[in-house]
Amino acid sequence: MLSLYQTVQKTRTLSPVSMNLARKEIFLKLTYELLLLVSLIDRYVEGFICEKKADHCETSLVIDYGFTMIDSENGPVYTDNRKLFALKNSSIEVPLENVNTADGWNATQQLLTANKSMPGPTIFLYKDQSITIIVQNNLLNEAVTIHWHGIDQYGWPAMDGVAFVTQCPILPGQSFNYTFQPRFSGTYWYHSHVGNQRDMGLFGAFIVRKRVEDVPYEYQQIIQLHEWNHLYGAITLLKANLNGIDSSESMSILINGKGEFGDNMAPLQNYTVDINKKNLFRMINVGSASTFLFSVPGISLIVKETDGFPILETTVDEIIIYPAERYDFELDLRNKDPGMYNMRVHILKGKKLEKDEKIHGTAFLHVTNLRSTTVKPLDTTDRENKTVLNCPFGVYPNSPNTKCIPVSQLNSNEASLSLRFDLISRSQESSTFFLNFGFPKPEGYSSINGHRFIWPTVSALSQPSEVDTSCSGCDSETSCKCTHALTLKTGSEIIMVLTNVGSGSFNSHPIHMHGHTFEVLKMGFPTVTEDGNLEPSNDILCSTTLPNKDSQCNNAVWKDSSWNDYHNIPGINLLDPVLKDTVVVPYGGYSVIRIWATNPGIWFMHCHIDRHMAEGMAVMLNESFEEVKQFLPDGLPTCHSFMPQDASHASESSDGSYVSALIGFSAMSVLFFLLLVILVIILFRNLKTKLKKKQE
Repeated sequence: MLSLYQTVQKTRTLSPVSMNLARKEIFLKLTYELLLLVSLIDRYVEGFICEKKADHCETSLVIDYGFTMIDSENGPVYTDNRKLFALKNSSIEVPLENVNTADGWNATQQLLTANKSMPGPTIFLYKDQSITIIVQNNLLNEAVTIHWHGIDQYGWPAMDGVAFVTQCPILPGQSFNYTFQPRFSGTYWYHSHVGNQRDMGLFGAFIVRKRVEDVPYEYQQIIQLHEWNHLYGAITLLKANLNGIDSSESMSILINGKGEFGDNMAPLQNYTVDINKKNLFRMINVGSASTFLFSVPGISLIVKETDGFPILETTVDEIIIYPAERYDFELDLRNKDPGMYNMRVHILKGKKLEKDEKIHGTAFLHVTNLRSTTVKPLDTTDRENKTVLNCPFGVYPNSPNTKCIPVSQLNSNEASLSLRFDLISRSQESSTFFLNFGFPKPEGYSSINGHRFIWPTVSALSQPSEVDTSCSGCDSETSCKCTHALTLKTGSEIIMVLTNVGSGSFNSHPIHMHGHTFEVLKMGFPTVTEDGNLEPSNDILCSTTLPNKDSQCNNAVWKDSSWNDYHNIPGINLLDPVLKDTVVVPYGGYSVIRIWATNPGIWFMHCHIDRHMAEGMAVMLNESFEEVKQFLPDGLPTCHSFMPQDASHASESSDGSYVSALIGFSAMSVLFFLLLVILVIILFRNLKTKLKKKQE
């Protein structure tokens, strides 16, 4: 396809008739480029872009309250035919960019936001640029932190943004200077890491660009997916007794903060692409719990990257995306007609990932062509035979026409294989950890190896001597509550076998590791029976005395002891494994991952389903800690509970000791007063005797 400049040059040698046609082509090109420019301004006006020539950039995020379906000038709004109107005066149309619409439900929902928008502003910078982001907490009641999800923070352990792990939370009115340097390009995101605040809207995209990009910046677009409940807020869903209402039940699915409830015709996200250009979509699951199934019916997806790292191109029809994951893809527009396509998102439920047909998310995809001035809706339907990426099983249950590609079957390309960054040298030591994620009976704790994580009350990174990580109450079949931590030896190779078996296995878990991008060496799956049921893998031995289904599986090992040397594990990929920072641990199965302990810090590792994390499915990785101090900035805040040494006296007041002390104090006062009276009487008598002698 000729550029605009080439088209203009070509017209100089044309006949009058051809000249008119060429002028029409120039006009269409100009019109398209202007429309594209306008759409880009609308998309990125709220974001921050670090200039390519800069070594360091600065920006800020102001954390404040936001509200759905309220305009700052016109107050409450309502939706009609994809537009917004002021409730007080229906003749006033309100610009869409001024309102957090969510699913268009008229009752206002309170949000916690970055810069008053949901999602927050996108931050763009280039690989190896350093950036300072000042986070200002303007909330009245809540503390906050910001985690830069997927950024490994090599050399910046205090910038990871996890409350009571890498920093003290930012109190109302306070600010925190996050300064760090991303080493790898890719699609990342930021979100609060205090409680479940990200479920209230506190998240946004964080894009680290390549210096030389395959797809120009103007043809890159962002998709942020999350579930929405307009009746109950995030804390209510987490903590309140809703009398049998499923707290994980979603009412709608939002794409970049926009969705619809039922047929209320709320505003939806629109994307425009040129059929003659490469168009890159950066997709992020920013949701709190839901597993999504994404597709563009009628168009195949060419997957290029996952969690920021390149893979060998893989073409699929649908992508399963778990909370916190990212997938970058291009659209296969070969032999496609211009027109209107739908992006479709469904929630997958249960261990079999069955599609919830009650709700779906939609965005409009406008596929344009310069020679076609009309945009018509196309009749696109799902293919009968389809390929699905990121299944948590080898065969999709009850779906014989579906081909599954588990994420472990993806392969890193040469660009990924060359990406390596170590702050300290790798050693020859190797350690293996088995970590079982679930809710083991009888306690049913949300836990790892039966350890329900209890958050420190100090910043573990900067106040390590004040953190108690002893977990003496746990054993192979007993759960406990403690501040669970694993020590990773400096420079060593770390193999982790993440399992999801035993009495506490109910569903799959998306596991995220801070401070690292790991290699996914292998995944083991449950067996899918002919009737569509799932039978857990037999590769894991939970107990020598109990069957796996009855064991808590807190001390798992390989059933085949020869696998203790991981090189002997069948199907393990040590050549070109996919790189991830978030991976699903399948129900009834496992994922084998590898890192090297060359990034000193205390790194959080947890399930990214918010309820599971909040209730204890987490662990701290104490990595190369003797090397940490050199990487900590001066002046980090400290925090702790106020518990003075003699506080026990105060606590005893409830059983009457305070009253006893008061009585004792009163008796001493009376005694002192009597002694004082006696002393005065003696002095008075002595004085009287002296005066009498003087008179004589």
